[in-house]
Amino acid sequence: MKTKRQLLTMVLGLLLVAGIATQTSSCASGPELPIPLGPRQTMWKLYPGNPIIKAGDFRDKGLWNDPSVLKVGDTYVMWLTSSIKDPFKPPVVPFRAVSKNGVDWHLDPPRPLMDPSGTPFLSMETPSVVYFHGQYHMYYMGIYPAGHVPMSEIGHAASPDGIHWTKDPKPVITSSGKVSEWTGFLVAEPGAIVYKGKIYMYFTALGARPSGNPPQLQTIGLAVSDDGYVFDKPRPALPQSKLYPPEEGFPGYSTPAALVDGDTIHLFYCVVHYDKNAKPDWRAVALAHAVSKDGGLTFVEKNGPLLRRQDLDWSAKGEVQSPAALIDGNEVKLWFFGHVGYGELGNMIKRGYKGREFGIGLMTTDLASLRKEAE
Repeated sequence: MKTKRQLLTMVLGLLLVAGIATQTSSCASGPELPIPLGPRQTMWKLYPGNPIIKAGDFRDKGLWNDPSVLKVGDTYVMWLTSSIKDPFKPPVVPFRAVSKNGVDWHLDPPRPLMDPSGTPFLSMETPSVVYFHGQYHMYYMGIYPAGHVPMSEIGHAASPDGIHWTKDPKPVITSSGKVSEWTGFLVAEPGAIVYKGKIYMYFTALGARPSGNPPQLQTIGLAVSDDGYVFDKPRPALPQSKLYPPEEGFPGYSTPAALVDGDTIHLFYCVVHYDKNAKPDWRAVALAHAVSKDGGLTFVEKNGPLLRRQDLDWSAKGEVQSPAALIDGNEVKLWFFGHVGYGELGNMIKRGYKGREFGIGLMTTDLASLRKEAE
């Protein structure tokens, strides 16, 4: 998680150098502003035992983040990440966990699945896994060393069983590296689905906002592949809208996850907010929902967030992000990541990086309600 935060800090520095970020990138002064989020959609029910995976579960100093979930037979399989050396520092790498009920999990195998060796990256975050053409494909946010532009691109690995992986040595979706373009600073946080015989890859892209207020411009993009290895030219799929406008401090959207229901594609993602007086100044503050009826090319946002950070005691001053949705019979399950504010992580750290201040939660709704919401 900290590696992502470092990326956004570096972005602001580069924006200043480019002369694009001005007033909003000055030193913090004055009180933190309220975040203008409306009431959440009550059709989503929070699991009462959240977070279901906590810091320190499964392994010493495990900091679990970025769930991606498939159901294989009667078993739920989650790919998730943690730092494996110093907490909050690279390398962050993927693990695999299994469950019979979607709530109680254990690692299988009890080791990282892979590391960044053989790639240009320091960390492999936000894995998104699909089963396609007889094998598993994992797409991930590959983070470059500090000072590199672009700061991250999307890597890929393939596996016959979801455990043993062969990594591509180069990214499969790349950034333009140009400040003024929508993918200029990074492409990241893939959310892949299999749709009509192809892989549709949604992802977040970060460029510079011409007005500099806020300095970041975050868009959900789309790239499509026939074979899982080669993708076409990325295009915007969900640009920032008036529902979360920049005038109220929203840079856009991040951590997309897609869900296929017949011809309909549901997109879940986090809404990010920027406030120069806040610590940190860039935060993922809500989960939201949009729907596509045109083959996944454009989306209509649904009013009201699914979840706001203040709806949970363990994220009230922190963040909620990284949704992972699954249709499970007549129910829709959605796992997500959350944590308390950075100033409140001290108790978890004193316990040896253990506790419910940092982890993965679960919320559910019925499929009929989701379909009604999509109408």
